[in-house]
Amino acid sequence: MALAFGLQTPAVINEYHPLDVFANALVDRGFAREIAVRILREHHETWLLGLTRAEWELSGVGYDAPRERIWDTEIYFAVARSGSGKSETFRAAAGLSNQAMEELRTGPAADMVFVNIHDVLNLVLDAFYENDLLEKFVVGPASASHMKVFTRPRSHCEFPEWRAEIERYRQQSIDRVKTREQLRRERRRAAKMQRQRESA
Repeated sequence: MALAFGLQTPAVINEYHPLDVFANALVDRGFAREIAVRILREHHETWLLGLTRAEWELSGVGYDAPRERIWDTEIYFAVARSGSGKSETFRAAAGLSNQAMEELRTGPAADMVFVNIHDVLNLVLDAFYENDLLEKFVVGPASASHMKVFTRPRSHCEFPEWRAEIERYRQQSIDRVKTREQLRRERRRAAKMQRQRESA
């Protein structure tokens, strides 16, 4: 599973950030799990920006009388794929559908996938309500409606603290990987010394 902030290991053993589930939305839209993980690892800042916009900007969809969509101000995470095999690359954009499309059109693309961030958020929040996890994970009230949110926009007074929390999470994960690698090296060294003693 992809980790929320471009990491390969959770900050704490067997504890995942709720935003990690975003990879599943890409898997559901045709990407293999390892590709979805790679996309989020390489473009975590882009989708985090999209998530922030989805939580804090007014959005909606308008329909005409026959129920056909006539306007859409929802936020999307869009991915363009180009190349194949080892040369396969992915570019990502976030924003209104036309904004994301325009940004991705500036380069080559074999195909594009658009993920409605509001749909993903609704699924995550429903799961949290069902499992009584909301208070544990979300940041706080977004408005007078007390809708819980994961993010803080740059203009918010708590934005620096929120970004600092992300950096702490990232550093914990990095430190954990370093510690794990150091333990592996020490075990290999000890095993090598044991073999040398046995063969002497």
